[in-house]
Amino acid sequence: MYKNIYLTAQEQLVFNAISSYDLISVAEIVDLLPGMSEYKINKTCANLASKGYLYRLQKSLYLVQNKPSDVPVMKDPYRVALTLYKGYIGFSSALRIYDLLDYEPFTIFIVTSNMSREKQIGEYVFKAVAMGKRATGMSYYKGIYTSTLAKTFFDCFYKPQYSGGYSTITKAMYESKGLDWREFVGYFDMASDALCQRTGYVLDMLNRETYIVPDQALEYFRSRIKNNTRLLPSGGGKETYSREWMLQDNLGRENILSWWNYG
Repeated sequence: MYKNIYLTAQEQLVFNAISSYDLISVAEIVDLLPGMSEYKINKTCANLASKGYLYRLQKSLYLVQNKPSDVPVMKDPYRVALTLYKGYIGFSSALRIYDLLDYEPFTIFIVTSNMSREKQIGEYVFKAVAMGKRATGMSYYKGIYTSTLAKTFFDCFYKPQYSGGYSTITKAMYESKGLDWREFVGYFDMASDALCQRTGYVLDMLNRETYIVPDQALEYFRSRIKNNTRLLPSGGGKETYSREWMLQDNLGRENILSWWNYG
């Protein structure tokens, strides 16, 4: 808590104008207070930030705090994420938006076309992940720009390290409703054969227990089998070879389907 929380008349004027906002830019404040110069608004915002009423996210962009605080309080971290980085919410963060993740992650993933960067603000880490031409498949869901459900699962298989691992992915896929399998498989036309083999192997294992994967999907992934590959390219541990998928499983069924009740 800041010791000096009293506001001058000018600070009070600005804060009254913006108090209903969660996020505010200097340009927006200029529109709200056309009688005040941008120079004065910038100076007043800096003063409000020093007293804990605003938290500076980046140049000319602030979080509005209902009460003065020395730590940022975020009502909508996903909106903050998309303000910091141009793209869409993806990976485990998208799974959470679709109610397919049991916990609230404090790393928010943003898929971008050409920027990989991260920034910590309070208890959250905002991580931008560059996907190049694969930064497609965005939708507007629950008021948030996020990947479609099908694209979310493609992104998760593409970079499982940002998705909680294969166990999280398979559990989410089992619990998902309305997955467009045609759309999902279509994204793999821009994927490597090795990624298709890894995905097909995991889906085949999931299907043997749950019967949720369409035959056409598995047939597509089988058609992409070309050379020997490993499930975790840089992983170690005990390995089991699948002749069908030409794949060295160095993770194991108990990790891929750790959530499944075998009893």
